[in-house]
Amino acid sequence: MKQITEFELKEVGNKNEFWGHLEKECQAMAEHAFSKGLKVPANIMKVFEKMVTKDKVSAEELTDMHNRLAELISPAKPETIVLMAREKEKGSIFLFLGRVPLIRRMMLVAIVSLSALIGLSLSQYINNENMVTSMFDMEGARLLYVQTILLASAAIGASFSALFKANSYVTAGIYDPKYESSYWVRFVVGLIAGIILTQLIPINLDAVAKAASEASGTTASGVSHAAIRITMALVGGFSANLVYKILDRIVETVQSFISPVQAEDPEVIKQMLTNKFNQQQLVFISGLASELLNIQQKLGDEDFISKKEIQRILSEYLTFITSSKENMQ
Repeated sequence: MKQITEFELKEVGNKNEFWGHLEKECQAMAEHAFSKGLKVPANIMKVFEKMVTKDKVSAEELTDMHNRLAELISPAKPETIVLMAREKEKGSIFLFLGRVPLIRRMMLVAIVSLSALIGLSLSQYINNENMVTSMFDMEGARLLYVQTILLASAAIGASFSALFKANSYVTAGIYDPKYESSYWVRFVVGLIAGIILTQLIPINLDAVAKAASEASGTTASGVSHAAIRITMALVGGFSANLVYKILDRIVETVQSFISPVQAEDPEVIKQMLTNKFNQQQLVFISGLASELLNIQQKLGDEDFISKKEIQRILSEYLTFITSSKENMQ
C-alpha cells in the first residue's frame, strides 16, 4: 500500500478547500440573483439543490453553474458578493456602516476626523492670527492645535474621496479586497498633501479671500483666513493629485533657472531645413517624372489624339504640379 506523504495530504486539503470555495460562491451568487429579482434558470437550481442536499455534484456541473451565475450577476464579481455575504453572517454592530470592512473603517475615520475638527475649532488657539502664521513661527500648544486641526481637515477630505470611490465599486458589486491597501495609501498621501498645501506652499490668502468674496458677492473682510486655510487642507486631502501637479510645476520652474533651455545652433537648424527641402524636392521630381511617363504612354497608345484630349491631359498635369508645390510649402 502506497504511503501518503504530508505534502500530498496538504495538496488534497487545498483541492477540497478550492471546491468548497466554489460552492460558497455559487450559493452567494444565487442568493444575490434572487434578491435582485434576476431570472435564474431552473436547471441551475437543480444542480444547486444537489449541492445543498450533499448529493454528488460533478466538476463539470459545478463549473457550469458557477460560470452561468457569474454571467447572470455581471458586472458584479463573485468575490465581492461572497465578501458581503460573510460580513452579513458575522452580524457586527457596525454593519449599518456598510457590509465591506474598508467602508466601515473609513467611515469611522471620517467621523473621528469630523469630531476632532469641531472640537478643535472651539479652542482659543484656532483664530485668524494663528491660522495665517507659519508653522515655523509658532511653538508649543498653539502649534499643536493648528497642525492638528489641519490634519483633521485633510483627513476629512481624504476619507471623503476614498469613501466616494470605494462606494461606487461596492454599489456596482465590483469591489476587489486586494486593492484595500491602495485606499489607505491614498488616505496617508492626502494627509501629507493637506499639510504641504497649507504650510509649505506659499499662497496669498488675501488674494484667495478676495476671489472668494467676489464669487459669493460678499465683502472681502467677511471671508475668514482661518476658514480658507482649513478648506485648503481639506482640498489637499481630497485631491492629492492637485498638490502633486503644483509641486511638479515648481520643480520645472526651478529647473529652468538652474539649467535654462539653450537655443539650438543656427547651422544645425539650417542643415535640417536644407535636408528637408532636398527630400521634398526629390519626392516632387519623382512624382513629376512618373506623370510625364504616364502622359507619354497615353500619347503612344493611339495613332491619333484629339486636341480636347491633349488639353485634358495637360490640365491633369498642371493640377498635379500645383498640388505638389502646395505640399512642399
